[in-house]
Amino acid sequence: MKKTYRQLSFEERFAIEVMYRSGVVVREIAIFLRRSPNTVSREVRKNSVHGVYGAEKAKHKVSARRWRAKRQCMKVAMDSFLSRFVEEKLETKWSPRQISGYLRRELGIGCSAKAIYKFTEARGLDHLLFWSWNDHKSGRKRGHWKTAHDGRKYIDSRPERIGVGHFELDFIVSKESASVLLVAVDTVTKQTFIRKLLNRKRTTIRRALSALFRGILVKSITTDNDIAFTCWRELETLLNTRIYFTHPYHSWEKGLVENTNRWIRCFVPKRRDIASVSEEEMREILSFLNDRPRECIGFRSPKEYYSSLTASVLLGG
Repeated sequence: MKKTYRQLSFEERFAIEVMYRSGVVVREIAIFLRRSPNTVSREVRKNSVHGVYGAEKAKHKVSARRWRAKRQCMKVAMDSFLSRFVEEKLETKWSPRQISGYLRRELGIGCSAKAIYKFTEARGLDHLLFWSWNDHKSGRKRGHWKTAHDGRKYIDSRPERIGVGHFELDFIVSKESASVLLVAVDTVTKQTFIRKLLNRKRTTIRRALSALFRGILVKSITTDNDIAFTCWRELETLLNTRIYFTHPYHSWEKGLVENTNRWIRCFVPKRRDIASVSEEEMREILSFLNDRPRECIGFRSPKEYYSSLTASVLLGG
């Protein structure tokens, strides 16, 4: 059963004030109130004024925050442009944080992500909040690994990745067929490239990477120890670059492409036969990944940022 949070009453706040000022530690106050120590600690931290906690002032601070939150929600609802803009962007799978950042950066409009969440809930648009993903899979045991002796370079020896042109590479596979998606992500701009391949044979990989990176600056590639990359020496020569490998069972060492794959899986579930993914679907996935503003790159889109940096490199900037 889902736990519901119960707001502190004024009497509880008064007890916190008296006990805290008397030097009673947070854990003992929590036991007395039958509350979580985190609840008491958060209450004191958020609602103290100049380092002093008082029940009356705490009550006023909480009321003021609620009023501001309600006003922020109304700001979206009462502005026809904002409400229409928010709904349109939610429809195209932008997150509230991305919408907020874009409004501030491009239009100079201050509208918090929290306000957009509240508006979304009030309008019954929760289904448009695209994805809730649990990144943590507990209980998985890590395997032991042996270092390959074919001269491959692990990321321990990889120089610092500076500027555009450093890629992380991975496959999205299917149990239904030999077809795979080859995914490459630029580590600075987050620009993503995807190719659908019939298989992971050496000739297929060589041909696909040659086409994928044609005319593109490739300073380095980081990938895992997939059997498809046993021809890494050929690929280094073909692409005129350096290929580095993550350690076995250390997928987080190429975390950017791993995270990108999770987003792609929203469009291509694990049970889906990758051979059935159409070109139109590929374009939709790439648009989702490359055309939306991203907080980690200043609310620019990967496409916009990649274009500006590659143009700068070509101009010698």
